[in-house]
Amino acid sequence: MPRAPLSLCAGVIAYFLAMAGLSLVAMQLSSVVTAKAIALSLPFMLDKDPRKPSRIEQRHIDVAQAIPPMPVAKVAALQESAVSYDVLAAQLDTAETEVLEPEPAPRVRKRLAAKLRMPSPSAADAFNRSFGVIPVAAN
Repeated sequence: MPRAPLSLCAGVIAYFLAMAGLSLVAMQLSSVVTAKAIALSLPFMLDKDPRKPSRIEQRHIDVAQAIPPMPVAKVAALQESAVSYDVLAAQLDTAETEVLEPEPAPRVRKRLAAKLRMPSPSAADAFNRSFGVIPVAAN
């Protein structure tokens, strides 16, 4: 078995030096990124005025302020209807029953439906189809 050119101790020391170097680079980069983020956010944090609305938001605000709100009008019946409420309710009931009653199907439809009706598969067939089993006839 060939021997590695470095001893185990030298390999561990090289590993720790590499990790320390990577940690140092990461700390330097994070400090640079943090400094740039603070520099970019500082004007927004020191500004006491709220941000200006976008053009679309400003257009919506202008439209909302230009149209005065509509007054809510309360409508009351000036006179009573000539037909009583009981008569109107009875008319509505009869109209609903006329609409809800189904038309009887002709005999031709019933015969055709009886011919086209397929028998339901057995439980074994349903099980085999649902699990992808192909039944094979035994010899």
